[in-house]
Formats: sequence, C-alpha cells, structure tokens
Amino acid sequence: MPTVTFLNKQGRVAVDCQEGETLLQAGLRQGVPLPYGCGAGVCSTCVARARPGTVETDWADAPGAQNLKHDKGECLLCQSLVTDDCEILVPGKIDLAQTLAETPAHHRARLHDVALVAPDVATFQVSLEGQSDYTAGQYFLVRLEGMQGYRPYSMTDFQREAQTLNFVIKRIPNGKFSEEIFSNDVSEAKVDVFGPMGLATFDPSDPNEARDLVCLVGGSGIAGIMSVLDRAVSVNHFESHRLFMVFGVRRREDFFFLDELKRIKESAPDNVSIHLAVSEEEGSEELDAYRDFPLHQGFVHEVAERLGDGMFENRLAFLGGPPAMLTGSLALLLGAGLPVTDIRYDRFG
Repeated sequence: MPTVTFLNKQGRVAVDCQEGETLLQAGLRQGVPLPYGCGAGVCSTCVARARPGTVETDWADAPGAQNLKHDKGECLLCQSLVTDDCEILVPGKIDLAQTLAETPAHHRARLHDVALVAPDVATFQVSLEGQSDYTAGQYFLVRLEGMQGYRPYSMTDFQREAQTLNFVIKRIPNGKFSEEIFSNDVSEAKVDVFGPMGLATFDPSDPNEARDLVCLVGGSGIAGIMSVLDRAVSVNHFESHRLFMVFGVRRREDFFFLDELKRIKESAPDNVSIHLAVSEEEGSEELDAYRDFPLHQGFVHEVAERLGDGMFENRLAFLGGPPAMLTGSLALLLGAGLPVTDIRYDRFG
C-alpha cells in the first residue's frame, strides 16, 4: 500500500493510499484537511503538484483537469491515483497537521428505486452495506461500476445512522452517469460511494446558525437545500426564525418536490415564504399561483431581487443550482451586504 506525503510550508503529513483510491479520498479518510470544492473533477479547487510521472489520472476528461500544467506536475487530488510512495505539494496555508473532526469513508452500496419526478429529473436511492451519519447539506460521491470518476450528489433529507440515502439527478446531455440512469433504465446497480463531504451545511444546534435563512435554488440544485430544510423543520426552527426561498426552473412542468415544500410551508406559515420562478414562460413578472405557491417570471436571482427588499440582512444563505444561477445569486447577496462567510454552496458546476 503506497504512502503519500502531503506537504506545504506549514508542515507535512503521511497517509496510506488504498488501491483505486484518489489522493483526496485517502487524505480526507484519514483526517487530513485537504482543499476541495466538489471532489469530482469539476471545480479545480484541489489542484496540487507532484513530480511528473508519479501520479495517474482516474478521469482524464474531467472538466477541472483541462487547464492543468502537466509539465509542472499539476494534478487534481480528486482524480489522481498512485501506485508507489510519493510526495504531493499542497498549495495554500492549510495546516496539514490539523485533523478533521469528522472523516468520510468508502461504502459498498446498491443503487435502486429510480423514479421520474419531472421531465429529465429523477430521484434515486442508494442503500449502504453499513450506515453513515451526515450533516444537513452534505453530499456523497457516487460511481457506477466501470465508470471513470465519481459524481457528487447531495442528500435530499436529513438522517442519522442512515442506511438508505435519497438523491435527485438531472439528465445531462452526454453525461455518462445520468445517461445510464435515464437511457438504460437502470433499476438496480452496484455502486461505490464515498462520503459524506461538503461544507455547505446547516447545524441548528450551533448558536451562530440559529438565524433566519434565505435559500435561492434552481432545478436539481434544490437537493442539498431540501436536506437543510428537513433538518430545520425537525427542530421547529421556523417557529422562531424566518425562511425566504425562491425555487426556479425553466417551465412550470419542470417543478418537483412541491408537496415537500408545502409541508415545510405548513410547518410555520407565518414565517416561511416560498416563491416559484420560471425563466422560459412569457408574460408579466407576476403570474398566476401554481400549486398554492406564488409564481413569478424570471431567473431566480431576478425574482429574489424584486421580492427580497430587506430579506437578506443578517441571514444565513444557501444556494444550489447551475453556474449562471449561482453567479447571479452571489452577486445579489454580496451586493446586499451579506458577508461571503454567510453564503454557503457547493461547486458542482
């Protein structure tokens, strides 16, 4: 079993790396606080350096790997495998000697119960051989047998000692994982999962998070936010705190999870404000209500700006959705004076 030494100006730490395990997974599994944003080759947050030729790439076509300077030894920790002992230079000022309080792990699992909930959107479940605790808003990496690289999926609820994880997936053109789910009618499959991961979390027992919330979400990006809201409702968070939420899709037939959102609304109707937005339906800015929710025309951040006067101050914000939606929502919240430390999202896109 190879020994990998992570090092920077602050120090160094050595870990064992299992066969087929990425450098990022090896480090996180053993408590090393390595930098990452997605863990799946998308965001490039985990760029590090190795001596050229000492690491192998698990998924060469990963979006985040396209601009790497291979001649300088750059690699993605989340896509790099090793077969021999090596040293990896980790940029930044991370104290590698610190140990993560909670560490992710590998799980053998079974994917099952795929169900279409909207055009090109489906839910699915993954049953673990064991069980796992996770914090609301976290995600797992999932990989089908024979597939290059892992894909990140956020849980749609909150559980402790979870044995079955609930996810939502959007069909992506030419996306290998989603095409397997949608085109090949996968009803059950063996999968390898790693987690939990992610920092866009919500813990209402933390006094710093006992606050009003704002959630701006688009499409399947609602997954992790549903986990946050499930956790909030479980402790009656909205009896004493407010929620302002905008959930956007292209057309009204693309909406899903509306029954679940209705239950959240009914848990504290005076404090929960949930609005729907459609970006590809023409008409006035204010449309007829849809499924008992106010319906608006426009992108999520546009609708939030029209409705959100005074709604953002001192709130904890959660974002989920495609890159353009995240960019617009970030600009809105930062422009409203919300500090970046109070805005939480994962960089999946």
